[in-house]
Amino acid sequence: LNVSYQSAAAVADEYGMTVIPGAEITREPVAIGHFNALFIKDANKIYDANPAVAIENARQQGALIQHNHPGWRRTSVKMTEFETQVYEKGYINGIEVMNGSQFYPSVLQRAQERRLYVAANTDMHLTTQLYYQGEQRNMTLIFAKDKSLQSLKEALKERRTLAYSFGTVAGDEQLVKDFFLACVKFEVFYTNDKGRRSIRMTNMSSVDYVINFGSYSLQLRPFTSRDVTADKGKSVTFTVENMWIPGDAKHPVISVNP
Repeated sequence: LNVSYQSAAAVADEYGMTVIPGAEITREPVAIGHFNALFIKDANKIYDANPAVAIENARQQGALIQHNHPGWRRTSVKMTEFETQVYEKGYINGIEVMNGSQFYPSVLQRAQERRLYVAANTDMHLTTQLYYQGEQRNMTLIFAKDKSLQSLKEALKERRTLAYSFGTVAGDEQLVKDFFLACVKFEVFYTNDKGRRSIRMTNMSSVDYVINFGSYSLQLRPFTSRDVTADKGKSVTFTVENMWIPGDAKHPVISVNP
C-alpha cells in the first residue's frame, strides 16, 4: 500500500515538489465519515475494521488526522456520535472547510474552538480540468518555513493554514487579515490642502477581492489597482466579502491608515 506514494514522491522530486505520505480512512459517510491520515510511515499497518482503531494506528505513526467534508451526504455539519468520540479523544488535527464546490462556513468556528487547521481540497476522482473549467482549483495555503515534510507538518500542527476555493478565502481572523494585507498594498498618491488623501490599492496577488466600504463595494481584481479617499487622520475601514472568519461577523473588517 506504500507503492503509490513511493512512485509519486520519486517523480515529484524531479519537479521540486513535495508529496505528503498519507492514507484515507473511509467508512460509511453519514454515521462515520471520512478522514485523512497525513505524514504516515507505513500504510500497511493502519487498517482496522474499527475506524477509531485505524485512526489510532495512524496516530501511533505520528500522523496528523484530518476530518474530511463534514457535510457530505448530510443535512447538516452537526457531529455524529462517532465524530464526537474521536474529537473528544483529541484524535483530530484538522478539518476540511471546503471540498470541491462545497463550503461549510460554520465549521470555521469548530476549527477555532478545537484548535484545528483548516483545509480546502479537490477530492478529485477524475481530471481536474474537467471540473475546474475557468476556475482556480481548491488549495490549502500552508505557511511553512520551507517545503520539507518537517516544516509542513509543523505548520499544520500550529494551524498556519488558510482554505481557498472558487475565489473564497477562509480561516482564522488574524491570519486572514495578515494574508489580505500581504496581498494588497496601500499608497497615498495625493493629499489636498485639507489633508484629504487619495489612496491607491494595488492587488499583488492572484486572488480577486470584493471590498465593501459600507456605502459601496468594489472588485479588486488580481494585479490591478483601485483608488479610494480618506479624510485627514481617518483610517480606511472596509469588509472583505469573499473572505470568511469564525463567529457571527463572518467577514473580516480591516482598517488601514497609510
